[in-house]
Amino acid sequence: MKNNVSGKKVNIGILGPSEIAMRRFLPAIASNERFSFIGVAIADSEEWAFAADETVSEREKAKAENIKNTYGGKIFDGYKKLIESDEINAVYIPLPPSLHYAWAKQAIKFKKHVLLEKPFTCSLNDTEDLIKSAAENSIALHENYAFLYHKQIEKIMNIIESGRIGEIRHIRAAFGFPYRGEKDFRYNKELGGGALLDCGGYPIKIISTILGEDTIVTAASLCRAKGHDVDVFGSVTMENKEHLTGHAVFGMDNSYKCELEIWGSEGALSAPRIFTPPSDFKPLIYISDKEKITIEVESDDQFNNSANVFYSCIIDDGKRSDNYNKIKRQGGLIERVRLICKDY
Repeated sequence: MKNNVSGKKVNIGILGPSEIAMRRFLPAIASNERFSFIGVAIADSEEWAFAADETVSEREKAKAENIKNTYGGKIFDGYKKLIESDEINAVYIPLPPSLHYAWAKQAIKFKKHVLLEKPFTCSLNDTEDLIKSAAENSIALHENYAFLYHKQIEKIMNIIESGRIGEIRHIRAAFGFPYRGEKDFRYNKELGGGALLDCGGYPIKIISTILGEDTIVTAASLCRAKGHDVDVFGSVTMENKEHLTGHAVFGMDNSYKCELEIWGSEGALSAPRIFTPPSDFKPLIYISDKEKITIEVESDDQFNNSANVFYSCIIDDGKRSDNYNKIKRQGGLIERVRLICKDY
């Protein structure tokens, strides 16, 4: 049960052969000198109820074989076997949200650093418990809002700080996509589904990042659709101590939007691909003040950059502690929305 890093490399394993792991995480890790991919785990029938379904089980095995054939590594027959392995220093968990807490808790127990896909957990209590356990065991935690580490965010923050658009008056961020079908885990309450946890965290995260650590939620609305027992779309209003406001809108039964707009006293800024730019994509930033200009940001791999932040938390106590606070703040904002919308 060691959590020390061998040399300069972190040996990392993945719980579950998810689509996001194959499409974005593994390509980033493969090119990152700080990490070595050791393997991927498939749940046994006792670890995840859906693994008892033969169709699901066979599909998971096929995806794991694809990962092994493409990126190497081994296949672990069970999440627990991967977590307990002495070969592993860190675990990436891209499972449905309701499984995050239990498996992150197990990983911490066995001294593994934990990179969790968003949302970190399904409740602030669970998030705080993981942070407490991690701190007691000197374990790094990271919530994979990878978009924050793309070069376009740094560029946008520099534009704001330069005064190019004047003082901020209002921020609007939107993230939504078309209906994925009732079998998708996002529409399953038991698996931690719902638009707030899935896509709502993105605009909430970017607005609170820009408005600052004192940002609070002042109003919220969550709505159902198509007979689902989870929220399918919604909106959140946020405000900091200077009374600057932001409005987050999101949904998973919507036409596609992935944008940020900042309205200033002297101009406005918009970024139409703020959350999900592919690693080879050059996002655009539009500025409108006395003239209209378009800034092309060079392509960047936000998943690789996020992995580097995770690595820094593993080796640096100060950055680890700072990341705990960021995770807790995000969990608090999400919890506040749920308290306002008590039916959810």
